Amino acid sequence: MRSVRRRNTTTLFRLALLLATLFTFASLLMAGALYVSVTRSVREQLHDDIRADALDLAALATHRGVEALRHEITDRIETDTPLPRWYGLYDRAGRLLAGNLEGGAATPGWSKRPLALRNLPPDEAGRDHELVVLTLGVEGGDRLAVGRDRYYINALEDTFGRAFLLMMLLTVGVSLALGAWLGRRLLRRVGAMDAVAGAITAGDLSRRMPVSGSGDELDRIADTLNLMLERIEALLGEVRRLGADIAHDLRTPLTRLRRRLEDARQRRPEGAELEATLERALGEVDELLAIFGALLRIARVESGEARGGFATLDLSALLGELADTYGAVAEAEGRVLVTTLAADVRIAGDRELLAQLFVNLIENAIRHTPAGARIELSLRVVGDRAQACVRDNGPGIPEEARDEVLLPFRRLDRSRHTPGSGLGLALVRAIAELHDATLSLTDAGPGLEVCVGLTRA
Repeated sequence: MRSVRRRNTTTLFRLALLLATLFTFASLLMAGALYVSVTRSVREQLHDDIRADALDLAALATHRGVEALRHEITDRIETDTPLPRWYGLYDRAGRLLAGNLEGGAATPGWSKRPLALRNLPPDEAGRDHELVVLTLGVEGGDRLAVGRDRYYINALEDTFGRAFLLMMLLTVGVSLALGAWLGRRLLRRVGAMDAVAGAITAGDLSRRMPVSGSGDELDRIADTLNLMLERIEALLGEVRRLGADIAHDLRTPLTRLRRRLEDARQRRPEGAELEATLERALGEVDELLAIFGALLRIARVESGEARGGFATLDLSALLGELADTYGAVAEAEGRVLVTTLAADVRIAGDRELLAQLFVNLIENAIRHTPAGARIELSLRVVGDRAQACVRDNGPGIPEEARDEVLLPFRRLDRSRHTPGSGLGLALVRAIAELHDATLSLTDAGPGLEVCVGLTRA
């Protein structure tokens, strides 16, 4: 039990880890995409503001001169804005003519430069700042530099980083908890199925796998296993019953055979009497061999091995041949066999086994009906199926016993004085099931009608 619990714990941990990994990966992708999108948008917005400001000042210098540009820069610096502005107007020698952007003129284009602490507002002193600067040439050969502080972009990136870390921790925690909950729920159901499997292994075939009713994969597996268990229980019950029936039905002929041989040993007959005694003993042995042969045929049919011999055959021709053969047999026994056969009805099956099926039905009708009875062998087409029936006007079989007589060694009380072992209809049922055929026993009023429904080829 300890090893089972260890395996369960390992499975639970793996499931939780897998969920955590999947959720974390998905969160990383979403957060990464959001981070890149927002920061790129903010950077582009910052560059657009700087560019528009610089071009506006450059146009002012072109139309109104450098002196007007110097005054405009001073006014803009003194104007209180939420985001501080940085300007620098330099002459050709690099001297600052106007503005608050010291450090000399850079080459035209975009550049970055650190922001001196003495230029920062008091409430932001000591923080990391960096200027993004665009430098342009203006009228008269001077250079104009316009800058913005990246502090707010850096702060935004820091905020996103902390939020991303917090979200990742929350995602991992929630996914681990969710994985543990799902794992425990799954293991409870698997544990219940394992307990049922243990009880079945111990011999309790009446147990069934639990079904939650959700219709999920485990429920479908449980339903399939339950159907399999029902089939196994039925087969084992049939095997036990068959074993008891074999022991019961073979005990009488074996006892009779032993008594006959014991009597012969004591009396030591000779001549014709010895020959008759041996003949009767051989007859008993042949009867036993016939029973075992029938059981072997039923086992072979139920195993499905005969499916390899399936081929398309003319059922009309097969039944016609059987009618020709058994018409004379029925007449000799004082019965009448008539036929009503549809022509050219083809099916897929094993010709030998199907012949055995209908031979058993015809022989049963001859054997269990009184002299003068009428037996009808018919074949008709109903939709995509061929319906072959053997009908008689004998005593029939009571409705409550019709399922019973399809089992091995089951015979009606009135039939026990007639030859047979009670395996004929059991073989019929096995052959019908092998061919996926329907088998029905109905009242012919009077008599019995046995119909076999086969799919047409």
